[in-house]
Amino acid sequence: MTAIAALPADALYGRLLASAAQHLDGSGPAPRARIRGADGVSAELPLDRWLAPADATDDAILADVQAPVLDMGCGPGRHLARLRELGKHGLGVDLSPVAVAFARERGATAISGSLWDEVPGRYRTILLLDGNIGIGGAPVLLLKRAVELLAPDGVIVVETDAAGVPTRRVRVRIEAPDMVSEWFRWARVGADDAALIAGRAGLRVRDRRELSGRTFVTLGRRP
Repeated sequence: MTAIAALPADALYGRLLASAAQHLDGSGPAPRARIRGADGVSAELPLDRWLAPADATDDAILADVQAPVLDMGCGPGRHLARLRELGKHGLGVDLSPVAVAFARERGATAISGSLWDEVPGRYRTILLLDGNIGIGGAPVLLLKRAVELLAPDGVIVVETDAAGVPTRRVRVRIEAPDMVSEWFRWARVGADDAALIAGRAGLRVRDRRELSGRTFVTLGRRP
């Protein structure tokens, strides 16, 4: 049996986004893809939701944020597109050039690269939505990086797992028919641990909201 060569995660992610966009346009089949942990636990990759316009829950969060906004791990830019409609300037950063291209097609300003690369500006609001607090598998380090880009009076809006869900670091990969990505580090942060993780990054919890089964925690600098 021939082994499948593993692709870089951002490359496979980009391919799947492109396939999902073709499906939504009616010119291709729906791609099937999952994110699987080394422990065997898997979940569907919600490509259609990421490519769709911001939903009512997204709107409720974005309506309250203050510009300028930095979307860390912006993907194909649904949040940035909605911010633009609201007249709020935002910048997105994503490792996937394909995702950034989709964001720009929506009229968003986005750059391709690592979150640890040079990012211009300082921001009143930094977004880590869709579980992006897990990027790199090191939530404290990621929050410290966000603080470097935060205006003195700014806040970081983080989407976590629900209360009662344990925080854990995992190795994951993307799986699709006849394609897999390389393993990469990720973290799942439960809402109950948000204050502890924030504190290690020099932040404190200012607010927590439960909307339509999603959990959002707003963090700010300590007084």
